[in-house]
Amino acid sequence: MPFPAKVSPQSRRKKLILCIDDHQPGVRARKLILEAAGYRVLTANSGTIGLRLLRRHRVHFVVLDYRMPQMDGEAVAREIRRIDPHIPVIMLSGQINLPSDVLSAVDVFVSKGQPPAVLLQHLAALAESGL
Repeated sequence: MPFPAKVSPQSRRKKLILCIDDHQPGVRARKLILEAAGYRVLTANSGTIGLRLLRRHRVHFVVLDYRMPQMDGEAVAREIRRIDPHIPVIMLSGQINLPSDVLSAVDVFVSKGQPPAVLLQHLAALAESGL
């Protein structure tokens, strides 16, 4: 799986990604892919746990599922914006047409049906843009 040429492996290694998703097989797969790409990864199986981790660690990116019990991805994204509006948030969902108010709470939307390289490309682009 090729990586975007503009982001060096060293710069990826320094980045900490928080993955929040209640579907554990998906989180484990994403964690393996991101770690293989050189990122450090924290995982949370709920929005509440994810926000707790966000407050404890210097997170560079959040990869967030939309559909979760108790606190959906939109609520988590809005709380992330309140805590630190500079952390880029990538929303994942199997639902292709999310409402515009949900999309306005995040920086990027990625369909869960897309290949992992798409997520990696978005992370690299966000890093390059300085977000």
